Amino acid sequence: MRSDSASFRPVQPFSYKSISLFILLMAVLLLGGCSQSSGDNQQPVAHSPASDTSMSDHSMNMDHSAHMGTTAAVPEGSITAKPADVTTKQQILTAKEITLTARKAHLEIEKGKYLPVWTFNGSVPGPQIEVTQGDIVTVHLKNELDVPVSIHFHGIVLPVAMDGVPGVTQDAVQPGQTFTYTFKALHAGTYWYHSHQDSLNQIGKGLYGTFIVKKKNAVPADVDRTLVLDEWNDPNTHAPDREANTAALSSNMGMYNIYTINGRSGSYIEPVRVHTGDRVRLRFVNAGNMTQVLYINQPAYRVVSTDGEDINEPQTLSHGLLRIAPGERYDVAFTADQTGVQVIGAVGDSDFARSMRIPVVTKTSASTLSDQQVNDQVNNQQNKLTTQTVSKWPELDLTHYGQAAPSQFNLKQSYDRDYRMTLNMGVSNGQTAYTINGQAYPKADNMDVKTGDTVKITMTNESVNEDHPMHLHGHIFQVLSKNGQPLTGSPLWKDTLNVRPGETYVVALKADNPGIWMFHCHELHHATMGMMIDLVYEDYVSTYKPNPQVNNISE
Repeated sequence: MRSDSASFRPVQPFSYKSISLFILLMAVLLLGGCSQSSGDNQQPVAHSPASDTSMSDHSMNMDHSAHMGTTAAVPEGSITAKPADVTTKQQILTAKEITLTARKAHLEIEKGKYLPVWTFNGSVPGPQIEVTQGDIVTVHLKNELDVPVSIHFHGIVLPVAMDGVPGVTQDAVQPGQTFTYTFKALHAGTYWYHSHQDSLNQIGKGLYGTFIVKKKNAVPADVDRTLVLDEWNDPNTHAPDREANTAALSSNMGMYNIYTINGRSGSYIEPVRVHTGDRVRLRFVNAGNMTQVLYINQPAYRVVSTDGEDINEPQTLSHGLLRIAPGERYDVAFTADQTGVQVIGAVGDSDFARSMRIPVVTKTSASTLSDQQVNDQVNNQQNKLTTQTVSKWPELDLTHYGQAAPSQFNLKQSYDRDYRMTLNMGVSNGQTAYTINGQAYPKADNMDVKTGDTVKITMTNESVNEDHPMHLHGHIFQVLSKNGQPLTGSPLWKDTLNVRPGETYVVALKADNPGIWMFHCHELHHATMGMMIDLVYEDYVSTYKPNPQVNNISE
């Protein structure tokens, strides 16, 4: 077994107690010790000696000069006068060849409140692309914005040239230009797509949509809805005085003050309307930068998939909590057997949390509730489903959920490559940074592999109170253990894994998709401040040559 671990330049550890990271960025001199996470029962992997450079020969074609994203831009405020360019209803596109056009619009995020946004095809979220497993998909990206853009198909395994990362796999698509993505939809499941050019700002302005790959000959649910979670910053939306200092305002280094489902907030969110006896599938996608904990107010439901991968024989749950980190997807299935309204919502008593709610309205042929009646019932339920109440509900732990089954990898086998990733915050060259093994991208060592390698990765979050949802492009990986304990439930495959403070996960993958692939935190503030590395195939030679005149911003 060959053991590899990225060498690193030491940086000063950073610690803090305030929940407000926005305030912390103003106080980078408050340095101290870092938290120690619980260890996984694996032998330490020795770090290789520090090298003169952190970039391999395979990275030299990449555009590192403008590789990192910008900080969050000051947003434009909402307006109340109805503009001419109001967003349209989200389309469902089922053709195998489609066009996505990036352009500006105004999103009616609440009744009578219009927020300036960037869209694909005039809607937020952009069109839902629906194809069948095995289809060859062609997506033409047309840019009508005044800035460069790209598209990354999050979670979809495809050729590296189609990965959509400016400066790594392609040049950003300039205003007035078009780029075509073509790939085969290999895996069925729930995915999404978004710009990967200056993604903190471009996703934050609405450049994302959903991508559903359906199984061949599968029996569809009677009701199949995709629900995209997001949060927004509107300078013209002011919090009530009682909430002015809450974490909802200042968490994740963003001043988020509007929470949405499919681009709508509060009573403006469209209910999920079903009939008694319907088989319902709800596909949750977190397109924001905040981990959201939802209470599922259903007497009997199952979590049937995560990140597009089925869970083997999932058990029936009742009235539970579901934690969804940025970039993750979860599919929830149930049979509608209770008439009336059951609300699914974010845990919390603030107006912010209460505005993220999904009314599931079950009706008979003889009864139909008006929107006002639905809203009244939702308010009544939310008054009862307080944090004190729902915090007692069980939270789903995927490491013990579903039934065990034969799987590709295990903890006892030997691996060709063995890496550690220690996730933390620090100060490097006088700048606040989020680091992997003490290094901030682009001055970070690659994770080198060769085609056919089996690869084991141990990820530890040493941050004090921040989640790090780690997303790997071009691959899926199997989760083997959490905090030293092997999984006892279904084999668990992910492309985005939320590593919470103090947690350690061991995952494994097969290096079977040659290229240069990003591996980064999908809390995009963290990624733009350095929490990224490249997984590089040593036997891959890129033919892409970045244009130095193009403003490529890969994250």
